[in-house]
Amino acid sequence: MERTRAEALAEARKLVRTLDSAPNPQRQAQAVVTAILRSGPWAPAAKRQILDLARWLADRPPPTALKARCQALLESLG
Repeated sequence: MERTRAEALAEARKLVRTLDSAPNPQRQAQAVVTAILRSGPWAPAAKRQILDLARWLADRPPPTALKARCQALLESLG
């Protein structure tokens, strides 16, 4: 069942809020990307931002940088 964009963004926000205390912050940040992508088609510019975050996460950035970058994406998506 496909979720609405609002539901996916709400889930992603919850994941970001708890990112600092997550046992595996990298995996949780990736779950943010997955939740957003599963919410249906995005405009090309938004999809590019989402995929840019996914590529950045693949480079295994420091855990302290994850929350700010995920929050910035969510703010830009609405």
